[in-house]
Amino acid sequence: MAHCSTALALLHGVLTGMDFADRYTAAGGTLAEDRAAHLYWRLLDALAFAPDAEKVAVPWREVGRTALTRALLTRRLEEYVQALFDRYA
Repeated sequence: MAHCSTALALLHGVLTGMDFADRYTAAGGTLAEDRAAHLYWRLLDALAFAPDAEKVAVPWREVGRTALTRALLTRRLEEYVQALFDRYA
């Protein structure tokens, strides 16, 4: 769940990444109830993309997502990390 959330945040924006867990549980999935666990695993995954979130854009650009610039992905990653702290800390 954490990796999908990060990928969605980078590809489609922070709100999409943050909403993934809610949509997952609405569809019948289950998650740990511990907010600290959510923060830990989602933050750990997001930080794996730092300091160069652009590295994940290469295959996306090859299929036409040329707007995924280094600046955009860096901004989205930083905003996603902040959103994680805002929601779970």
